[in-house]
Parts: sequence; structure tokens; C-alpha cells
Amino acid sequence: MYGTPDGRTTLTAALDHVDDAALSMGAAFQQATQRLLAEVFGGGQAGPAR
Repeated sequence: MYGTPDGRTTLTAALDHVDDAALSMGAAFQQATQRLLAEVFGGGQAGPAR
């Protein structure tokens, strides 16, 4: 789950576990997550947690 500091924009995603490496979508999920973050949040990097 990601969100802006003011809470006005959030992104939540989930991936079910697949117990077969040949069927795993982990890499594709990571790539899609990065594209979504760039699109929704402008590609900025989060600062340290407070």
C-alpha cells in the first residue's frame, strides 16, 4: 500500500502466492507496481518514514 503524505491519493495492490516458480508472476507484478507508482505519484521517491 502506498499513499501521499496528505492521504488524498492511495494505491493498494495484492499478489496471490503461486507455489510453482514457472507460474510465478512476481517479476511482472514488481514491474507493474513500479509503472503504477510512477503514473499515480509522478515517479518521486519517498522520504524516510517519520
